[in-house]
Amino acid sequence: MPLLDVGAVVALGFQYFTIIYLTAIGGLFSERSGIVNIGLEGLMVVGTVMGAWGSINWGPVAGLLIGAAAGMLFSLVHAVATVTFRVDHIVSGVVINVVALGLARFLSQLFFGSASQSDSGIPHFDKIDIPLLESIPLGLGRAFQNLSPITVVAFLLAIPVLFVLNRSRFGLRLRSAGENPEATRTLGVRVGPLRYAGVAISGTLAGFAGAFLAIEVNELYQEGQTQGLGFIALASLILGNWSPLRVMLGAMLFGLATGIPLRVDIPGIPEQFVRMIPYIVTIVAIAGFVGRVQPPAAAGKAYEGAGGT
Repeated sequence: MPLLDVGAVVALGFQYFTIIYLTAIGGLFSERSGIVNIGLEGLMVVGTVMGAWGSINWGPVAGLLIGAAAGMLFSLVHAVATVTFRVDHIVSGVVINVVALGLARFLSQLFFGSASQSDSGIPHFDKIDIPLLESIPLGLGRAFQNLSPITVVAFLLAIPVLFVLNRSRFGLRLRSAGENPEATRTLGVRVGPLRYAGVAISGTLAGFAGAFLAIEVNELYQEGQTQGLGFIALASLILGNWSPLRVMLGAMLFGLATGIPLRVDIPGIPEQFVRMIPYIVTIVAIAGFVGRVQPPAAAGKAYEGAGGT
């Protein structure tokens, strides 16, 4: 096998870009509303097991929708804790991640008869080729062959997200709740429901991304298959400075970095070191930009006014 098959790396990078970007955009909505959500990894975990179960029983569309719904419902635990009871956002997110692991094992045993994985080959979408792009020379054209249609949707997602955040009444109010909740409330807008909505959107997209991972990438549910992708999504959110287009670039960087260890062959270097590449890239990228980012002003801060409403 060649040292590095560029087309294969980019193709796999697109798959992981889809997972990271969908999850990061969910985190963007949550943090734009003022709620830090480090529980994205746990929400993805729940999405993997529920998405696999849904796809096995009713097909991939149902699997993705069920994974998204499960992520949304589970994220409401974080919303209740942080918005209603004003629990520290980091503590609540850690609890979400820990509980998700046990919940996934229980559901896997219930659905598949095994606490660690389902049978392989669960139903998935038919792959598509992108006209013209599939003919790019030097092997890069292979990256645009046999794509999941969800990957195409992920690339186009930035357009409606930008419109919602910058042009819609809901998006402008959501951003206001994350920047200055007191000013938002003086305008007669309730902050609590906006923050609930932001967290619910983050859970929906993280659960959807987890279902995509199980259905389209691995074609089975397997314990631990998220491998920290939720935290990498958080890193792309920070690297992108909470901007949808910049987050897309960060997600692409981390997606490609995740794909390289799975398609590279470097003689003499232990596989474990090669698989460290995405995490090293994440640390270096965040270390280089950590002083240049500007999160929403009220993100992570409990809102005391009127019981958080």
